[in-house]
Parts: sequence; C-alpha cells; structure tokens
Amino acid sequence: MKHTLTSAFYFCAILSSPAAIIWTGATNNDPFEDANWDFSGSAVAAVDSNVSIADDVTITGGNLVMPNLAGQVRLQLGNGFTMTLDNSTIGLVGGGNDGAGGEPAGTGVNINLLNGSELNTFFIVNGVALDIDATSSATFGGGGNPVNLSTVNLTSGSVLAFSAETPAQFTTEHLSKVTVNGAPAVDGVNIVIEAFNGASGSRITVIPEPSSSLLIVLGGLAFTARRRQ
Repeated sequence: MKHTLTSAFYFCAILSSPAAIIWTGATNNDPFEDANWDFSGSAVAAVDSNVSIADDVTITGGNLVMPNLAGQVRLQLGNGFTMTLDNSTIGLVGGGNDGAGGEPAGTGVNINLLNGSELNTFFIVNGVALDIDATSSATFGGGGNPVNLSTVNLTSGSVLAFSAETPAQFTTEHLSKVTVNGAPAVDGVNIVIEAFNGASGSRITVIPEPSSSLLIVLGGLAFTARRRQ
C-alpha cells in the first residue's frame, strides 16, 4: 500500500476516525486474550494469531506483549484496515520471533505509530504501510527480511532500527522500502544510517529539515555576501 498522504495530514485523519475495536488491557497484556479488547463497536468477536481482524484497531496507552506461541505467528489485519498505536507499545516475550502484518497475498494494511509509541516485533509482512510519527519508533529483531512486502514512512524524529540487519544489509534489502514524508529515503540526504546493537544491527534516523528561521538567516547571509562582491 502506497503512502499517498503526508504524515501530518494522515495522522490527523485517522485520529478523527473512531476505531471499532479498542484495547482495554482489562486482564493482562496478551493481544490474543479476547478479554483485553472492547468489541462492542464491531462485528468482530475475537483476536487470534494469524487470523485477519476485519476491522480497524486502536491501542491507546497500552503495553502489549505477544506470547511466544508455537511456530512464527503474527497479529494480522484484514485487507484495508488500520491499527493505530497511540502512546503504546507492542513487544515480544524474550526469545519471541513473531510480528505483525496483513493477509498473505492481501491488498495492504496500515499500522500507525503516534505519541511515543513503539513497535518492537521480529518483522512486518504482507503489505504493511508503517507510518512512524516524530515521537515514535520501530525496532525489528529478525534477520533476512524483517520488512517483508511492506514499507515504512518516517518523519523528522522517527527512529527505525534493526537488531540483526547491518547498515550494509539494510541498504541492500530495505532502503528502497523506506520514505521520509513520502519521499524516497537517501542516506546522507534525508536519513542517517548508523550501526546499532553492536556490529550486528542498524539504526536509521531522519536528518531534520532546516527551520524556516534558519533558511531566512542563510538567505540573508547569501544576499550580504553578494552585495560585498
């Protein structure tokens, strides 16, 4: 799924749209425990691993931990739906290798990270368009292809990290999947790629754009220099 709107406009739009499935965390931090969700506004009645959630999902102020189930599982959205994390975290039990994504061969889903949210999974897969706002981060623990058939859009302040993908591996495998405010990510131009997790990982941050006041100052200096010539 392509990023067709600027991040700021897109985040405002999703915040104005109420989600049908809402995280309560009433019992524990397990996303596959149905008692942790409010389904009252939805036709969906359960959240199960590797089963598509046919509705939008909102998680506010939550700390979800995916249990280490047999095999490799994911929190899976149905085609065209959105999961929004607002001041929330999705992580893994120690040693877990699970992730989040859409349906196999699906048409795409959105995951939006807002207000200091963190997505700390092994991977995203199957048409995820991940948007990370200026206060949020995503860290993927998997090697090989942890951003699989998916894309990531960053804004100034966003952090994207890979625990098992070196800067060289990130550049080869994932750079083309990353945008900054919708524009292709370019190392040294709008992002910086650094080593992370010792020598085994990579960390990607956005190069801030010059503020309007700085541009005015630079323009004034250039004008003064021309007059002195």
